[in-house]
Amino acid sequence: MQKLRERRAVEELLLMTEQMQDELDQKDQTIQELNRQLSESLTLNEKLNSENRAENIEALRTRLKQTEKRLTSETDSRKKADAEVVAWKFKYEKAEQEKLYAQTHQKTVEVAVEKKVPYEKCEKCDRTAYQKAKEKCDNRKSQLEKKYKNMTVGYESILFLLAWYSITTTLFTAILSPVFLNDCSTFFGALGKGIGSLFREFVIGADSFGQLSNVISNSIISGIVYWLIATIVIGILFIITGLIIVWIGYQVGKIYRKYCWDILSIMVAIMSTAIAIYFGERIKSVMSINLIVLLLLVHVVYIGIRCYVKDWREERGYY
Repeated sequence: MQKLRERRAVEELLLMTEQMQDELDQKDQTIQELNRQLSESLTLNEKLNSENRAENIEALRTRLKQTEKRLTSETDSRKKADAEVVAWKFKYEKAEQEKLYAQTHQKTVEVAVEKKVPYEKCEKCDRTAYQKAKEKCDNRKSQLEKKYKNMTVGYESILFLLAWYSITTTLFTAILSPVFLNDCSTFFGALGKGIGSLFREFVIGADSFGQLSNVISNSIISGIVYWLIATIVIGILFIITGLIIVWIGYQVGKIYRKYCWDILSIMVAIMSTAIAIYFGERIKSVMSINLIVLLLLVHVVYIGIRCYVKDWREERGYY
């Protein structure tokens, strides 16, 4: 409010200054016109003097006196107007300084404001309508929360039972499916052979490094150094391999939690496993691929599709 008043005062000052300037311009024009008339009068006076006309000279003198009076009054008005302009300019500069000071020295002031209360407590009753309505609303809210919690517990129980039934049924069917069992044994057997081959490579590498102990002539010390080198090399290889596996698992889990951590992924996993178990023979008749490898490929493709769809939606602002 203070800034608005200051702005209005400054605008009024500017308007009055412009009006005074216009008046001064008009007075300058009037003075110029009077000077022109005076010069004409002087010219006429010279002509009359030359013609020796006494009556015209007297009239001219009267006119000159009147002109001098007008010039004197206009000069006084001009001086008065100049003084007013200087005064208004001083007021304007003072208002600008006050405005600048107000802008640079602002502070927060708390002002008491009256606030209307919807309901006030009556002296003759113990509870107001607002308190009764609030209690009713709170009771309704607590009842709805209990109802929602019971419904959620029931829904989760049904989902758990369905998931348990689906998993157990799928496992029992997998046990009774010779094609799926054969592929499982083949897959995990190949995985075990791969781990065994990797372990043998580690042992061979450790043995190669352990041969450095042959330069020692003492057989006891050479044997101790051999086993020490072999143990250190095997430990380093296992640590490096474990870190790589942990890092890969962490990255896969991070991607899975970000893009696929929902009930849809569980349904896809169960459905794909059930299809691979129930229709394993027909799938094997069409393509000669291990069913476990097929399940892994299907899930990899599913994760890729989910990542692409979520990134596409995030780029367009749907999340």
